Amino acid sequence: MLSDTVVKKTSALLSAMLLMVIAWSFMHLPGSSFQMVTFAILSATALCNISSFDIRLKRCFQMVCAAAILQFTISITAAYPLIRVAASSILSFFILLLIPDKRCAVTVLIAAYLTLFDTAGVIAGINRSMDILCSGSAVLLVTTLGNLSGTGNSIRQAQPYTWKEALTISLESAIGFIIALIIKHEQTYWILLTALFIHLSTSPDSPLPALAKRRIAATPLGILLAGLYLAGFVNNNYQMIYIVPLTGTLGFFLLYLKNDYFMFTFLFMFTVTLFSDWMLGNYNRFHFAELIFTRSLATAIGGILILTGKFFTKADVPS
Repeated sequence: MLSDTVVKKTSALLSAMLLMVIAWSFMHLPGSSFQMVTFAILSATALCNISSFDIRLKRCFQMVCAAAILQFTISITAAYPLIRVAASSILSFFILLLIPDKRCAVTVLIAAYLTLFDTAGVIAGINRSMDILCSGSAVLLVTTLGNLSGTGNSIRQAQPYTWKEALTISLESAIGFIIALIIKHEQTYWILLTALFIHLSTSPDSPLPALAKRRIAATPLGILLAGLYLAGFVNNNYQMIYIVPLTGTLGFFLLYLKNDYFMFTFLFMFTVTLFSDWMLGNYNRFHFAELIFTRSLATAIGGILILTGKFFTKADVPS
């Protein structure tokens, strides 16, 4: 029998995903749609089990403000790489310390760093802040409606990062950021995302090294399946691309149900390749062989950063 937590989280992320896709499609929001949808999904799963509306509202407000500020800083400092790395790393450190919930804090960093190779500048940063505000509002609506039918007053026990953990993650992000800037390839932002997604998913049963190995192994397999699916089905019938919400949700469902990080990564990369790279990407620049190589390499580098950073914390702490 499925636990209430698994059903609640899966329902929340699917509702948030569909709501933000609809908002982006019909409201013509100006910023990055992939960032907006990702922020909505991860925020919904982080907030859905907080039964107190006041606490949920406060946490959502913290996430929206922090994500908007961090991505805006990344956007306006694009012309000054050293300042960009330093400013984003310092902000990341304080976000990890000041938001008293690991999942919420890491979600903020993931959403902000998704803008690494997006359009830079003040206007672009403001536009993305509008998207983040829209995402936060949608998540608050979805999670509030989801809790109306709930019972009891239990609140998910939030666990804050220690200063040492926050410093480690900030340094991992800074090093990944520097490598991404040196390589100057649009896929290198997956160095940072790999490290952050692993931190988001760590638990006593899934320590960081094990998660890093599973992600490195599953990433190229998920991208490869996406390529085969595009060639075998989507090219013959474009409507087959609408499998994206189902595969994305299934990945998270298996993660919550069985703590299966390999299958989560496999399905997540399959979904991202179809949605972000093919549907939202530039068709003239979609080169599958290059995509699978560069993203797999970026994932491996991110995994190595995690394994290196593990020596600083010396012990896994549940998220």
